[in-house]
Amino acid sequence: MNIPTYREEPFEWYKKMRNKNPIYKEGNVIYLFKNKDIVNVLSDYKTYSSQFRDLLGLETAQKLNKMVSPSILISDPPAHTDLRDLVSNAFSPNAIMPYEDKIREITVSLINNIKNKRSFDLVSSLSSPLPINVIADILGIPIKDKDLFKKWSDRLATSLGRGPDINTQMEMSRYFYRMVDNDDGNNLIKRLTEVAVDGKKLTKPEIASFAILLLVAGNETTTNLLTNTLLILSKRPEIYDRMKNDNKFINSVVEEALRFASPVQSTRRYAKNSTDINGVDVNKNNFIQLYLGSANRDEDLYEEPEEFNPDRKNKRHIAFGNGIHFCLGAPLARLESRIFLEEFSGNIDKFNAIEPAPDDKIDNDIMYGYNKLIITI
Repeated sequence: MNIPTYREEPFEWYKKMRNKNPIYKEGNVIYLFKNKDIVNVLSDYKTYSSQFRDLLGLETAQKLNKMVSPSILISDPPAHTDLRDLVSNAFSPNAIMPYEDKIREITVSLINNIKNKRSFDLVSSLSSPLPINVIADILGIPIKDKDLFKKWSDRLATSLGRGPDINTQMEMSRYFYRMVDNDDGNNLIKRLTEVAVDGKKLTKPEIASFAILLLVAGNETTTNLLTNTLLILSKRPEIYDRMKNDNKFINSVVEEALRFASPVQSTRRYAKNSTDINGVDVNKNNFIQLYLGSANRDEDLYEEPEEFNPDRKNKRHIAFGNGIHFCLGAPLARLESRIFLEEFSGNIDKFNAIEPAPDDKIDNDIMYGYNKLIITI
């Protein structure tokens, strides 16, 4: 099967596969394109595992586990349940609301730097520094280290779907170990050292693991969401004008952008035991490739799914996943996106995006977004 990279547009391919090969098996991989099949797999952790570290060689797994525990993203219950219980309170909608003023402050500062320019790169000027600054502030990362964290984040994002970047994870874990030992500030790292559920507390490797996950998941995905949204709005000025005059409409724009151009286009599981999906045999340890971006354009759920329509009645999507691994950072990503669009539309009357070249796309097997997007105002 000729699988397009995300430097190409995958959506026509998704549509073709949904219609002709919604479940496609090649070698030891089963590819899924329909929403219902994907949701069923994501909801069944007993059959389809996320614990990919179990498939690494023993020596590699032990080396990683010593410094960085498997994150909640690559854990199954009961380990996943214990970890999620310990960290989930930090990212509930109520818990992230106190960050609203800080997020707005960062956003306004970044927009002030560009609003008098005739053109600028959205990614380097706004959509990348906003989430990296927010995450760094939440974790308690000093300003002097933010460039280092951006470098680490970019490295780990590039490695997604291609095997663990052990050296970068080790560098980051050592950094967070020092924070655990020395930090007495009011930040998430400090709170994670203190949180307890039924007498259980997080270990250093677990804190490092969560901080690394938060940095990558909370940075790269939000960067892509902001960039993708502005590119879409540049082609739909009537929606941008409406959004400028009605801030309540912004939430609908964000949800439709998540559906239409999901920052995370695919994810994976592997089968714990032999089974089948709608009659297609699945052998033990087969990989299941789940195309979230295809599920979010499934004709069975959406009218005119290839159209960007914030007014659509069915606003459900699985851009943040489904089941026990539903993204913990979803409330934060939504909050950042809403504030960004409020402030951008409040300060920028009109804008255009120069159509990016294929080489401007992120070279990644999972993420969908751009390394560069030139905006003129």
